[in-house]
Amino acid sequence: MTGETFQVILIVFLFMLGTAATLAEAAVITVNNSGRGNYTLIQEAVNNAQNGDTILVSPGIYRENIKVNKELTILSYPPLSDSQINRTYIIAEVPDNAVFSISSGNVTINGFYIVGVPSGKDIHGKAGLYLEGVRNCSLNNNTVILTDPGIILRNSQDNYLNGNLVSLSNEGITLDNSGENILSKNLVMKNKQGISLNNSFNNTIVNNTASSNEVGMLLRISQGNKLAYNLILKNEHGIRGQAARSNLFTNNNLYLNGIGVYLSDSSNNSFYENEFINFLNAIDEGNNVWNSSSAGNFWNNYTGADADGNGILDNQYVINQTSGVIDYMPMANRISSSNSSDALSANGNTLLVLFNKMYPVKPSSTLKKGVVVETTELEQINLSLMEGPVFLRLGAEWCGACQSMKPILAELAAEYGENVTIMSINMNKNIQLATYFDVGYIPDSTVIMGIENGEYIYMQQDGNITTDRVRARIVGLENKEVYENVLKHALAYEEKRKSR
Repeated sequence: MTGETFQVILIVFLFMLGTAATLAEAAVITVNNSGRGNYTLIQEAVNNAQNGDTILVSPGIYRENIKVNKELTILSYPPLSDSQINRTYIIAEVPDNAVFSISSGNVTINGFYIVGVPSGKDIHGKAGLYLEGVRNCSLNNNTVILTDPGIILRNSQDNYLNGNLVSLSNEGITLDNSGENILSKNLVMKNKQGISLNNSFNNTIVNNTASSNEVGMLLRISQGNKLAYNLILKNEHGIRGQAARSNLFTNNNLYLNGIGVYLSDSSNNSFYENEFINFLNAIDEGNNVWNSSSAGNFWNNYTGADADGNGILDNQYVINQTSGVIDYMPMANRISSSNSSDALSANGNTLLVLFNKMYPVKPSSTLKKGVVVETTELEQINLSLMEGPVFLRLGAEWCGACQSMKPILAELAAEYGENVTIMSINMNKNIQLATYFDVGYIPDSTVIMGIENGEYIYMQQDGNITTDRVRARIVGLENKEVYENVLKHALAYEEKRKSR
C-alpha cells in the first residue's frame, strides 16, 4: 500500500468517525416545570442544546417567550393528550413578543397549546409562532389562541404546517413573502382572516378548514399557489383575491359563506371542480378562468339540462355578464361524495358532507336503548339525525357538574334511547366541535331535531323549534325532568311530522 493511498483511507476513516461522533452527540433534553427534568424552562433547554437535539416538554403551564436559533425538535410530551390537565400550555410572559420566535431552519414544534396575553388596548398578544428567513421547519398539531397572528412565516420557504388549530386572532395563519410551503389539515376558526398569503408564491394549501372567519382565505399580490380540497364555510368571504395572479383553485367546498369567492384586480386564476353553496357564490371583477378543458364547477343556484349525460350542463353559467366571465362547463352533479344522496339536495342538508373528508365515520345505527354515544365527529351527529332527534351534551372530564350528569344521561338513554340518540361530546377530545357549537359554559345540552337549508334545527323548552342554539340550549346541571320535558316535546313534534 502506498503512502498516498493510506492517507486517503485515513482521511475517509476520520470523516466517518467524526460523523458517527456527531450523531452520537445528539441528545434528548427534558423540561419539567416541577423540577423533575433537566430544566424547568423551555428557553433554558434551548440555550443549552446543540443542533440536532430533541427537547421533550412535560405537561404544565409555562410562561415564556421562546427564541429558537438552533436546529431543534421541540415536542410536547406525551403528545396530543386528551386530558386538559395533561397538556402543555405556553402563555406569553411578554405580550409584545412572539410566544415562539424561530430564526433557524430545520426546527420542529409539535403538540403545544399556545395562548396569547392581551397587549394594552389590543385583545391579542403578538404572534404565537413567528418564523423568519427559515427553511424545512415543521409546525404540527399545535393549538394557537388569542395571538396575532397565530402563525406567521416571513421570507421563508419549504416549511410544513400540519394539523394546527388557530382561533381568535386577527390573522390566523399568514405567509408573507414566502414560497414553496405546504399547509395541510389546519383548522382556522373565528379569526378576521383565516389563511392569508401576502406577496407569496407557489405554496400548496390542501385539506384545510376555514370556518367562521371574516375572510376564510385571502390572497393578496400572490401567484402560482395551489388551493385544493379545502373546506371553506360560514365566512363572510370564503376566498378573497386582491391582485392575485395565476393561482389554481380546485376541488374546494365553499359552503354557507356570505360570498363564496370575491376577486378584485385579479387575473388568470383558474377555478374548476369546486362546489359552491353560498348566499352569493362568486364576484369576479377581473379576468379569470372558471373551468378546465373537461369540467367547471358545481353551483347550487344553477340547474339545467344535461342532454348527453356527461355531467356537464348544456348551458353556460354567467358569473359577470359585463366582463364576460363565464363557467363554460358547469357541473350537473355535486362534487362531494356521500352515501346519503337522497338527503343531500342543493336546498337541503349541506352539513352532512362538511367534515366527512377529515372525520370519516362508518354509518351505523345509534338508536340503542341504554347507550350513551360518545362522539368526536360532526358527521356522526348528522348521520344520527337521519334516524331521529339527537340529545347532545357537551362537557369535559374535569367538569364536576358534567360528571354528576352522567347518571342522568344513562337514565335518559335507558328510557328514550329507542327513539332519540343520546350523545355526548368530550370537549377535551375535540376542541373543533366545542368551537363550532360556540360553547362558553358546561355542561351544555340541546336537542337537535334535524337540518334544514344547511342549519341545525333545535327544540326549545317551550316546545317550539328554532335555528338559534342559544335559545334552545340548557346550560349547567339541571334535574332530569328538565331534559325529559324537552325530549317529550321532541318526540311529540316527530310524531306530528310523521303523521302529515
